Amino acid sequence: MDYVGSLLGGLLLLGVVTDGLLRKVGKKARKFPCCRTCGMNMYTAGPAKFMPGEVSRYLEQHNLPTQAACRFICPNGHYQLWFIPKFGNTEKAFFLKEEL
Repeated sequence: MDYVGSLLGGLLLLGVVTDGLLRKVGKKARKFPCCRTCGMNMYTAGPAKFMPGEVSRYLEQHNLPTQAACRFICPNGHYQLWFIPKFGNTEKAFFLKEEL
């Protein structure tokens, strides 16, 4: 009779752990990028007339065209994000957060 109680307790514990893991895996994936202030998905904006100095210096340093830089804007107007993806093994992705 003790074994039946242990078996049922083990199955209950296994069920609780499995349920917790399935809830973590089943969460909706956020689209890139997401505003850290309000949690909304940012939308892609067209190229700006003027790029910040840090972005233009990074593009010149790695000999990349200006079309490589992407600009994302928060729908609530919190900030804009400049993003340049990683194109090779020697460089890393570039992010610049700029207040509006």
